[in-house]
Amino acid sequence: MASTAQPIRESVDTYAGLRRVLDVGVRIAPTRQTATAAAKALSAFLDAEPAVPVRIAGLAADDSRVLITLAVTMGDIDDIKVAAPEARAALELIQRIVDELACYDPAFATLPRPSSAEARLAAHVMAHPEQMSMALAVQRLAGVG
Repeated sequence: MASTAQPIRESVDTYAGLRRVLDVGVRIAPTRQTATAAAKALSAFLDAEPAVPVRIAGLAADDSRVLITLAVTMGDIDDIKVAAPEARAALELIQRIVDELACYDPAFATLPRPSSAEARLAAHVMAHPEQMSMALAVQRLAGVG
């Protein structure tokens, strides 16, 4: 039986106020011993790149590593299709993260669910930087376990 489902048309997206934006997950996984240095390096790195929207999407720890997941906004789907300058800048930033933070095992990652503990911790750090910097949060995670 053939599917009769129709794809959502651009006019429906626009009318509903939806923006079709792509966020790419990039995770670095420093060891517990290098986690604080990684957080400081990442903070300095991202401060130097204010043109590309990046947010901390997840902070977690496992047995031997601290996991820092970033959401790099590539831009609107239509901008990505035509390789707009914003989309190219985001792609270049991802390449620089992979190159310059290679010692912290960068990799593409799925973004955590908003209700997960790692996403909630990251949201708290992003919303209240005066209470807890990313470096302090990572330092505390590195001490857990």
